[in-house]
Amino acid sequence: MENVIKRVVDAIRGFAIDCAHNDIRILGNDIGIKSYREGKLPFPEGTIITRIAWNYVPSEENNKIFGREQSFVPGEQPPWYLQFMVKDSKKYAATGDWGYAQFDKDGKPGPESDMKKCFPCHQAIKERDFVFTRYAP
Repeated sequence: MENVIKRVVDAIRGFAIDCAHNDIRILGNDIGIKSYREGKLPFPEGTIITRIAWNYVPSEENNKIFGREQSFVPGEQPPWYLQFMVKDSKKYAATGDWGYAQFDKDGKPGPESDMKKCFPCHQAIKERDFVFTRYAP
């Protein structure tokens, strides 16, 4: 069992994982993870960051034990279930060198109108190369 746990922990270290509000973000290809680990910004060309999202819902079972609503579990996947950021300064110069894409739980691409909302929101975090999530070692 100890060997299995070590392998799982080692595998998780291969991704940047950040739990936040309604989702878990799993970030990174090798280029992106290397930059995260080294704390180097801006991210290099070719970085790919992936976010898997779902709504969270209260866990009735856990909350009975705690005596109040404090425990949450993954619920339904929202329309923006799977999102990508791709660093390509030639292709995406107008959006801070990042391209954005999203897919629903069936793999259907999100509407172009939704993609136009990404960069304006990410501009608020320009000092971190437009990436909200921090690396969690």
